[in-house]
Amino acid sequence: MYKCLILASLLVFSCSESSRNKLKSEMLPNSRGEADEIILVADSTQWVDSIVGKELKKTFLTPMLGLPQDEPLFNVSKISPKKLNSVFKSAKNMVFVMTLDSKTSESQVLQKYFTDQSLDQIKKDTSMFFRVQKDLFARGQTALFLFSSSEEFLSKKINYHRSQIREIFEASARKSIRSKLFNSTRKQLEERITKDHNLKLTIPYGWEKARNLKNFFWLRLINAETEQSLFVYYEPYTNQSIFNEIDLFRDKITQKFLFDGENPQVHIERQPQIPVFTERVNFNGHFAVEARGLWRISDLSRGGPFVSYTIVDEEAGLIYYIEGYVDSPGTRKKNLIRELEAILGTFRTKSDISNLD
Repeated sequence: MYKCLILASLLVFSCSESSRNKLKSEMLPNSRGEADEIILVADSTQWVDSIVGKELKKTFLTPMLGLPQDEPLFNVSKISPKKLNSVFKSAKNMVFVMTLDSKTSESQVLQKYFTDQSLDQIKKDTSMFFRVQKDLFARGQTALFLFSSSEEFLSKKINYHRSQIREIFEASARKSIRSKLFNSTRKQLEERITKDHNLKLTIPYGWEKARNLKNFFWLRLINAETEQSLFVYYEPYTNQSIFNEIDLFRDKITQKFLFDGENPQVHIERQPQIPVFTERVNFNGHFAVEARGLWRISDLSRGGPFVSYTIVDEEAGLIYYIEGYVDSPGTRKKNLIRELEAILGTFRTKSDISNLD
């Protein structure tokens, strides 16, 4: 049974194609768990004491940037391979870790997931170190196998490919979050936004328009304990230097549009003592800069994290600033930010829309 699960020469299944199709036809159970949860199946000593464990912790437990309190990128539960039961196998995200130089009884169990041919190839070819398998034990599941002939080789591979390994589960999280968020959307509000601003955004059910002005709109989702907001601003693109002054660009927008109606002197601003983390990214084919940091109301009454994208649409001659921010005192904010990332990811510029016609 183990040997039907994973393999390798490029890690091709040892089971026949018909066997794999049969498994799929038997209707696997739905995967369970939160988008940021990972079940990690590994030798206990490797997780606690080894160089492999250190690299895995750096990969999955590093705090998300831009939050007021440290929250790890993923919530990892380490499970012994001897205790891997049907409940754990239904997890949305799984990681299996195996090195041939570990001789513990737990490692021996992990090696049973591989064919003899696979183990021989892993021993000979140190370039092989991972395999991603979708729907391994459950539908909607992402399973990552990390393996090597030695802890030293595997730790180096994890270190070098850290971003790619994270992205496997970031992508899984985005897919899971989007499937929940966009199960029902505000079609009429989306059409209004497109008509008024010549852009597109998918707006989940429950979100309401707070303000809709020339070159700017603001949306909000208010619940009992949390508030999520999203705003979009755009203007003619005239100067590349704006990407060196994103903090000032944001300040200009929030002072002009995000203020207290009864007291215009009170507005949203950055927390100046906290650095804003920026990174150049490709946003749907457009050059963009992602920013993460903390905001506050100028009277210091509220605050929280934000994530934003400053996007150039060169074809349309426009620059867009799109941001999502969270007001949720006393609660964890990572998944609220991830929801905002998912919504912002549906944003399409003027030229994007034109090119679809």
